Amino acid sequence: MNPRALLLVAVLVLPACGTKAPPRAAKPAPAPAAAAATTTAGAQPADTKPPEDPDWVYSSVGKRDPFRSFLAELSTQANALATRCSTPLGRFEVEQLKLVAVVTGLEDPVAMVEAPGGIGYSVRRGSCLGKNGGIVAAVRSGEVVISEWAMRADGTRDSTQTVLRLPKEAGPNLEE
Repeated sequence: MNPRALLLVAVLVLPACGTKAPPRAAKPAPAPAAAAATTTAGAQPADTKPPEDPDWVYSSVGKRDPFRSFLAELSTQANALATRCSTPLGRFEVEQLKLVAVVTGLEDPVAMVEAPGGIGYSVRRGSCLGKNGGIVAAVRSGEVVISEWAMRADGTRDSTQTVLRLPKEAGPNLEE
């Protein structure tokens, strides 16, 4: 074969190899005159279709924002649980409170706790105190048991008990 003919065939064939398929051309809109003629006759033209619906549609309604931390959502839930104690003692952590006195000779024993500001509050069984919504579970001789619900990082709730005890009495002063 002639080298020129071979070169001509290569130039024509090689560009066609490896190219992507041409995109589908949109159907041309019908001419307005043809559309008017068919509407007067009462029949719709066969090549006019309603616009096609897309294959899929994304809706974010009811879904979590993927750019917000799920831990932030857990902390808002924990704050909702923590704010259920509306007493003045609900502003403090249980560890900040100091047990001052216990009266156990009654049918419903009473204890007195001191807040960090020096103000004393009386508590009974069932009283609410602490930022985590703690409840006084028992008032015993020399101690108060507080039951709290703590929120873990994985979203589960864990019950904890904290015991506030009366401070030990100071012994006699031997320096005098």
